Amino acid sequence: MRSHEDMLVQVARLYYEEQLTQADIGRRMNTSRSTVSRMLKECRDLGVVRININYPWKRIHKLEQQLCDLFELRECRVLESKERPMEQTMQGMGLFAADFLDNFLQDGMTLGVSYGRSIAAVIEQLSPSRHIDLTVVQVLGALGSGNPLIEGTDLVRSIASLYAANYHYLYTPLLVESNHTRDLLIQEPNIRETLQRGKNADAIILGIGAHDNEDSGLIWTGYMGRKEFAFLKSRGAVGHMAAQHYDIDGNVLDIGLNKRVISIGLESLKQIETVIAIAGSAEKAQAILGALRGKYIDVLITDDIAAKQILQGQIARNS
Repeated sequence: MRSHEDMLVQVARLYYEEQLTQADIGRRMNTSRSTVSRMLKECRDLGVVRININYPWKRIHKLEQQLCDLFELRECRVLESKERPMEQTMQGMGLFAADFLDNFLQDGMTLGVSYGRSIAAVIEQLSPSRHIDLTVVQVLGALGSGNPLIEGTDLVRSIASLYAANYHYLYTPLLVESNHTRDLLIQEPNIRETLQRGKNADAIILGIGAHDNEDSGLIWTGYMGRKEFAFLKSRGAVGHMAAQHYDIDGNVLDIGLNKRVISIGLESLKQIETVIAIAGSAEKAQAILGALRGKYIDVLITDDIAAKQILQGQIARNS
């Protein structure tokens, strides 16, 4: 018996440590490859070898199922944050979103793309193994930030480049001075066509902004100051998607600001088959909850901190 156990250890060491093939081990030990295969299985069965897969980014399936059930989501990915810095958490969420997106995209599809660091994190993790007959469309006007990590034009071009896809820019600012100016701009043929492409997209990928979140505030730099943010909060705003602000129940606020943005708009998201949203952290929990209640999202990529707060808020309201 001792001799057999020694043989198992020897086979395991040659295979897992020295990385010999099963055929090489068979020749060295004067036995067949199939016998080596059976011995390796026996090693695992008896605990001589224990295989631990250490995933750097772990999903919490229980929270995913609860969110899917409660908000009728098609898919959900919840990252176990392990109290990592937000930069690392965003990287993990970006990986989950990139994996979903790459498996989802097919020839002939149109993908609408928003702006922000969440989308940049997704692009950073994308490593497609194939080119796709894809069209990528900018669905919001330009921020004018000059920061390629958040600017929609740069993000659209980056995704298109990865897939060797066609792309369309929205040649207009995000926010204009009046409703009249907006109405004139969206009648311009190129702008009208691009917005219509976005509204007819097969999928949209976008982030969720929260007014209490520093990164979300950066999006509106140059467009809004403290006075405007205070006004939004007084009207019950908890977040923004597609550059439009909404309350905790997902209702689009009836304010001038929402009527001056150039984008496909929040209500258009309900007509798009697959809306993929990426957002996490305690600061964004209320904004995500409002978007979920408004039924703007089909696929949610988030972290466990936000997920727990979202579930608590919804369960408390329902009880």
